Amino acid sequence: MKSPGRRTAIALLLVALSAPVLAGPPGGGGGHGGPGPGSSWGPHGPGRGHGLPDYARELWIGSTLYFLAAGTYYLWNADRKEYVVVQPPPAVPTLPAGSYEVIAYPSAGQSQDQQGRDRYECHRWAVNQSGFDPSTATQAPAVATSDYYRRALGACLSGRGYSIN
Repeated sequence: MKSPGRRTAIALLLVALSAPVLAGPPGGGGGHGGPGPGSSWGPHGPGRGHGLPDYARELWIGSTLYFLAAGTYYLWNADRKEYVVVQPPPAVPTLPAGSYEVIAYPSAGQSQDQQGRDRYECHRWAVNQSGFDPSTATQAPAVATSDYYRRALGACLSGRGYSIN
């Protein structure tokens, strides 16, 4: 059986390798006020041009919109009215083994109320799928049980438009 540390390392490697795929196609989504062709200036900048290579891809990390082109990260600098090269974003926080929490960022503009409802409904669904309810647990379950709960919770939230880390 694989150790939890090895599984975590493999999972992190898969996330790192899939980052370009998760970043989405070049060009971004226009028409919603955000960056992209045909959009107006949004809170994250005017879209393409202004120092940003045409082939840059959108990459949301938490609530910050980065652009990534050829391994270089860009952010909008409102004072200079241009995209500037920045240091790579900090690593996404990881949770210790045995934690039941799933880090989920709303990626479809969900309100705080909607986020709470989604989190609760997905928690209930994950409990039904895994047979484990961390809110009523009196002792730590087997690692496989908590992992199954976390994966079910993450799958449900992902299906409702959240970015899962």
